[in-house]
Parts: sequence; C-alpha cells; structure tokens
Amino acid sequence: MGTSLRTLHCFLFHLLMVIWLNKDTMSEKPYNRISRRDFLRIGAVATAGVLTGITRIESSAPTADTVFVNGTVITVDRSDSIVQAVAVRNGTILEAGTKEAVSQFIGSTTKVIDLSGKTMTPGLVDSHGHLPHFGARERNMVKLQGLETREEVLERLAERAKRTPPGRFFSGWGIESNDLAFMNRRDLDRITTEHPVLAVHTGGQWGFANSYALKAAGINRTTPNPPGGMVRKGPNGEPTGLLIHYPALYLVRRIAPPLSEEEIGKNIQHAAMLYAGDGVTTVHDNFFDMSEISANRHAGVYFGQALSGALPVRVRIWPYIPSIREASFAVQELIRSQTPRADSPFAEVIKYKKDDPEGFAKVWGGMKLAIDGGGPTSLWYRSERSVTLHSIEDLHSMVKLFHQAGQQVSVHAVGDKAVDVMLDAFEEALKTQHRADCRHRIEHALCPQTTSLERIKRLGIVISTHPQWLYPWGDKMGGLKGQKVIPLRSYMGQGIPVAIGADPPAFSLWQPQYALWNALARTTKGGYHFTPEEAISIKDALRIQTIGSAYAAFQEKEIGSIEKGKKADLAVWDRNFYAIPTNEIKDAKALLTMVGGKIVYEHNPAKQ
Repeated sequence: MGTSLRTLHCFLFHLLMVIWLNKDTMSEKPYNRISRRDFLRIGAVATAGVLTGITRIESSAPTADTVFVNGTVITVDRSDSIVQAVAVRNGTILEAGTKEAVSQFIGSTTKVIDLSGKTMTPGLVDSHGHLPHFGARERNMVKLQGLETREEVLERLAERAKRTPPGRFFSGWGIESNDLAFMNRRDLDRITTEHPVLAVHTGGQWGFANSYALKAAGINRTTPNPPGGMVRKGPNGEPTGLLIHYPALYLVRRIAPPLSEEEIGKNIQHAAMLYAGDGVTTVHDNFFDMSEISANRHAGVYFGQALSGALPVRVRIWPYIPSIREASFAVQELIRSQTPRADSPFAEVIKYKKDDPEGFAKVWGGMKLAIDGGGPTSLWYRSERSVTLHSIEDLHSMVKLFHQAGQQVSVHAVGDKAVDVMLDAFEEALKTQHRADCRHRIEHALCPQTTSLERIKRLGIVISTHPQWLYPWGDKMGGLKGQKVIPLRSYMGQGIPVAIGADPPAFSLWQPQYALWNALARTTKGGYHFTPEEAISIKDALRIQTIGSAYAAFQEKEIGSIEKGKKADLAVWDRNFYAIPTNEIKDAKALLTMVGGKIVYEHNPAKQ
C-alpha cells in the first residue's frame, strides 16, 4: 500500500508540474518568471498527502538552479535539435529537452523562467574582438566612425580640443577613408597647435599626427622608419604626419599619458557589457598588445578581471608579439618559465600563470602575429605598395618558434598575398615539427586565392573572418567587387573551419546579428551584393558563430551548443532566427544572456 501511495504521490506531483508548465503564458513581457510562491503553492497540493499519512519522497534527480520552459531552444547540436526546455545547475546544463524531461529537476529553490515561446540559442562566440581598445574607443577617444569628409573629422576633433587643457594628448579613432592622403599634419594643426593629436584609421593600421605630436615624439626629417612601419615624409624630407603600421604609430602613442588601472578596468568592463547585451558570451581577444609602455598594467588588470570571473563574458587572450626579439623572450619567459627580465612586459602575466595555472590555461589562447595592415596597407598580389610588418625570414622564425613551443598561432593577414605568405610559414613549421590538430588561425583572410583553399584545408588552418564587414566597407573597396570576398560557402565546401568575429574597435558594428544577417545577405550599404553564390544558410551562420567559433579556440567541448554537460552559456532572443525573413536577422534583440549559469544581462524595456 505504501509503495502505491508513494507512486501516486510522485505521479500527482509530476502531473501538476506538467499542467503548470503548459499553462497559458500570454503576456506582454518577453518572458515570464514563475514565482517561488506560486511554485510552492503547487508543490503544497502535490505534497498534501503528508497530512494524511503519506511520506514525502524527495526526487532522486538533482535540483536545478534555473529552468527555462516553453521556449524554442535551438541547440546547435549535431542534429540541430529544437527543444522546449533547459535545466541548469552549478553553471552547467543538466538537461535540454521536453518540458516533461526537464520538470524532474525543478525543486523548491529552482528559478523557473517561462520563455513564452521566445527563442533561445547557445551564447554567441565572437572570435575576434579587443576589449581594452573597444572600451577605450567607446569611453576615452574621439569617435570618428560614420564621418565621411575630412572637414567632418576635423570638426569632431576640434570639439574635443576645446574641452581639453592645453598640452594634454588626445586621440580619435575611426577615420573611414582609405586614402592615405586623406589629411596631413597641417590639417590637424588648423584645429589645434596646443595639443598633441593622433587621428587613427578605423582599422587601426595607420593614422595622422599633428605637428605638436610629432615634435613631442621626436619625429623629424632624420627619423628612420621603424622596422615594419613607415613615417611618411614629403619631398622636402619633413614628416607629413602619416604613420603607417603599429611600430610607427607607437612612436607617438608612447607620449600619451597612461590610463589608470581603474580606467583600464572600466574600459574592459564596458566593452564586455556591450557584448553581453547582444547575446555574446565568449570573446577571443587576439590583439592584446604587449608592446605598449603600459603593457604590464594593462595585462595585470585584464588577466585579473578574466581570471576572477569579474567580466560578464568569457575571454581568451592571444598577446600580440611585435618582433622576433620579443617572440624569443615570450617563449623563454611565458612558455618555458625562465626568469623574466627586470623590464619584461610579461611580468604580470607570468605572475597570474604561477598563481592560478588552471584558470590561466582557460584564459590563455596562444600568440598573435601580424603580416600586413588593412585597406591600402594590406598585402595583395595586384599591389606592391604595402609595407609588411616582418621580413619573410623573421616571420618564418617567429611562427616556427611558437609552433615548436606548442602554441596556437593567430595571424593578422588581410590580403590574398598575405594569406599565402602565412600558409608558407605554417607549412614550413609543420614540416619542421609535426603537431596534430594545431588549429593555427588566420584572422581576416578577406579574399584568398581560390587555389589557396586546398592548402588552408590541408594544413588544418582555421579562418576567423567578418561577414558584417561587407555592409559598411564593401562600397569603399570597389576593387574587390565581383570577387569572392569572405567566401563562406567555399570555405565550408572545402571543409575549412570558420569562425566569426566583429573586430571592434576596427569595425563600428560589434553586434553579431549583423554578421548572421550578412552571411546570408552579403550586401553593402549601397545595395551591392557580393557574389551571392557565397551566401550560406542561417543555420550554418549560427553554427559558425557558436560552436564554429568555439572550435577556433579548442572550446567546442565546453561551449557553443546547448547540450547536457556543457557550460550554461545561453542567449534568449525576441525572434526566431530560423523563422524570420533574412533582412530581419540584423534587428534581433537579446532579451537575456547567461554565462556559466549566471544571468549577466536582461533586457529592460523601460530603458529603451
């Protein structure tokens, strides 16, 4: 009799839960929370048998911290399953399936969130972002993106000059013209002769300094070009103000007063929160610059935030290594744990590695290099104007050094020739020392030669690229029209692993919805459609932006899909990507973002 009553009790409890989970959920809210009071009221009905002598039987299933029900859950598992409910415990997915299957994990302390038919996806993974620089663009710099003419740019910079004490350095970010003669030091001198000013192209590969900044940096007619960079000079030998590539830009940047640790931390937090607000749960930062004067302070703050869990997103970091000399030190000090130099920019990073090796391993991505720039400074077969950042000999040595040290190498290579130069370096490194599943990465790979695709596949290279680039930049790169720019379908057809990132601050659009949209639409602001045959489906685009990007950092076993045992990194959206017209994809809004079982963002209509 006792067994029958206990069976009846369990049956009644689960029956009531099923009824409750299927109740009418019509509401104006994007999703509804089931209050603990209501849940306990239902539980009291099911356990009323205690008053009549029935012993309460606790479920043997673990109690979930959070359960989502009544949703359209796009799992991005191997079968691309669509389920209705997800249970989360201790930051991990307990179950993803039917409401009935998930209800067994609901206990008195479970937070139950009714999705009211809204769509859930895995948290999106951005494979190419730069949180410190992104945050600085948003909070500290003069934003120049969206301004078309030189006069508009100068007017915006002049506004900052009026609000800046004389003698204080300030910079602008986001010049969108690809003309290296867009302005010069004389133009900037018109807006101020009392401040050192640096105005940088949106790609971050070149910029313009005024006379004050050049003088303060000691740049004059006798200044040589730094290795991998160029100080442009006029017919009279005087610097024009144009500085090409990072080494030349650093000549001026080093005179800028360093940001405080508090300000650095705020910048990183701000950028991470912008990402979280658009459903991104992981960011691959593969240009954390270790060559800056304040690199140690930047590194300390950044790694400290990432390792402590203070950020609302997961972060993987690939420090940028600017030279063969620094590459050698990086391997000796960071990888092989030799005693660092007294002035080592890696000191803070090494400290975190020693203090928390397990956490450090989750944050560390590998090493970042660069071979070309962007726009007119990128390396193309049809143009020999660009300046490469390294000699072929140094480049091969750096790649080989990192490869043999077991590092995943991430390389900035925009032009078709740059991609082939990197393939040569990777192939030589693999011949020297075979390593299975290296997953070395080429970042950008804007328009590789068709003949290069087979080599990319054979060498196991991951391509990290940006379909959203086509929208704001496609019209400005007229020379690429008609070519297979960002050839996603060709990549997939070759079986090449692809990841997607937004590349802020270089791009103004960090929202991944634009990448998902333009992976299908392949359209520019002006309405031009780049090789429509290279478009892919929304299912493929979402897969690339989630588990595809996770794969690019060896994270596919932990994140990137909604499956039992994976981290509970989830995003809830106001519409179903699979069911809306292509042009609505870019307008989707994240309603909730969860990272490791913790809600890090919730949409608040009152703030709209």
